Amino acid sequence: MTRGTRSAGTDVEPRAIRHLPDLSTHLWFWLPAANVVMQLADPAVGYGVVESRVDRGRADLRPIKRGRTTAQYLAVATLGTEADRQFFHDAVHQIHAQVYSTESSPVRYDANSSSSQTWVALCLVRYYIDQWEMVHGPLTEVELDHVIDLARPLGTTLNVPEARWPASWAEYERRFAEGVEGVRIDDTVRDFLQAIADFRVLEVRMRQLGTLAHKTLGPWSLSMTKFAVPERIREEMHWTITHHDVRRRRIVVTLAGALDKVLSRPLRVVYTLNLWDLRVRRRLGVRVF
Repeated sequence: MTRGTRSAGTDVEPRAIRHLPDLSTHLWFWLPAANVVMQLADPAVGYGVVESRVDRGRADLRPIKRGRTTAQYLAVATLGTEADRQFFHDAVHQIHAQVYSTESSPVRYDANSSSSQTWVALCLVRYYIDQWEMVHGPLTEVELDHVIDLARPLGTTLNVPEARWPASWAEYERRFAEGVEGVRIDDTVRDFLQAIADFRVLEVRMRQLGTLAHKTLGPWSLSMTKFAVPERIREEMHWTITHHDVRRRRIVVTLAGALDKVLSRPLRVVYTLNLWDLRVRRRLGVRVF
């Protein structure tokens, strides 16, 4: 996404951003696919997901469950307690220990690699910033530095050492740009990501209802995804922006702005419900993953 020149923010009082969900808008539903595409554009992350032997966590086999656990991870990382974060850290580490490349894999990968997980976390930062800026315009450098500090648990809740997290927005931008330069998407990963972007993946479990979502909401999801990924990744996906995409984006962003006036920061509600679900599951001994 192209960004304009930002104010240094020295003469403007920063918005009250206490948690990342304070940056949420009603685009929250439309941008997760774009973030998945960004993450998996890194070859090691892409093949780690596509070849994963942990079937119960695969987005192409269990998209609803994967959506729930991802939402719970984001809720824990942004609003959870240290105990919540430690639980997720340990559980994800155990699951990722089962995901590693074999001799037949086209690229080497290890799901617990701190470099791969750093890239995933850097992409997740974009999920919050992009949805805010698409609707409300650019954040200042002061606000962005604060956001980077707030976003640290997106990495440390995974396997990213605290010392590896960017110290400022400028450092974040440099490292994200370096990551974008290294993206490569081949046919195998591209087909996987296309199914996520246009909701075709929902047909696996939801059958006819999934087909309906793919045919009705899928084109809108794909249009928003195209706009929310860097140009380099769009090229790797062989996507071009059409006039239909422009029209859909304009409608979705306009509606999101209108809904924000009625209910702001919608992810605070979504994440709070996911935290309750996580804690109830743990208390009752019900499987989370």
